[in-house]
Amino acid sequence: MELSEATLELLQNEAYAVLCRQVVQETLESIEREKVVIASTRPPFGVLARKETRDAFTRSMRTALDNEAALRDRLAQITEIEVWLRPLLRHDIAAYLTAVSPDYKRFQQIRERLDAWERAFQALPELLVAFARELRILREAVYSDPAVGGRLGNELSVVLDIAMRLEQHHRKLIVIADAVAELTQAEAMSEIHVPLLPDLQRVAWVSHLAVLPLDQALTETTSFEKEVRDFLADGVDLVPARLEVSRDVCAQLESRILEQYWNQLRAHAQVHYVEERDVDDVLTMLAQRHASAEDARRENARREKERQEKELLLDPYSAER
Repeated sequence: MELSEATLELLQNEAYAVLCRQVVQETLESIEREKVVIASTRPPFGVLARKETRDAFTRSMRTALDNEAALRDRLAQITEIEVWLRPLLRHDIAAYLTAVSPDYKRFQQIRERLDAWERAFQALPELLVAFARELRILREAVYSDPAVGGRLGNELSVVLDIAMRLEQHHRKLIVIADAVAELTQAEAMSEIHVPLLPDLQRVAWVSHLAVLPLDQALTETTSFEKEVRDFLADGVDLVPARLEVSRDVCAQLESRILEQYWNQLRAHAQVHYVEERDVDDVLTMLAQRHASAEDARRENARREKERQEKELLLDPYSAER
């Protein structure tokens, strides 16, 4: 797979913009030095100096200032063109690398799994609330009163049912976490991982409560209920932040690969995609291309709006779905 013609043209535009910026900045630096020289020729006696000397100084300084202003206008024009080009090139190069580079595509796969883990996690707090509630009921109804301590009955059955659902959901999260870990084995990716969760493999533990001595069962039930409630109170809110750290690291590493490849393309474009031309001619060409692209973007937006309006007329309820 090769870069598209549209992408190659964008790279050519960027190469011209970079070279124009270099030329303009070098010329500005030259003018700055020229202004220092001109300033040193300022007539020493002000209004008492000879008129010809004052006029020569004023003309020289005005010419330098006018040239400087014109060059700064060109710099502003170049900046506008760069602002237009940068997101388009980033989008195109990212799409290209996703298609051809397994190392780059890995980051998309990591993000997809982080998103899947987060979606799966959203059902967990409700299960944990129910589990903590039933543990409390079990502790109060069964273990707090020695007279009923041996009759586990319905309370333990309810706790066991929730424990089974909790463990099944936990296994789903573990599978996704293992997939993330498989994709992030490189040392640079050590900060990319899903948040740690409490031990939720509790089916065997709940079943074992029935044969434990009353005091030990009460102690363990109280301890785990507290662990669950502590996680609900303090740990759940930390999950989005931990995921955001992983996503940020993922984005940084992904951007690093893109920038490295983009810099190679830039160097190649500046050698092979440009020719010697007048700066003003190049800026005119780039401005025209920018204007054409903006016209095309506005036309596409207009057509999309018309399409949506027609769709809404055909199906007035589509916007609510």
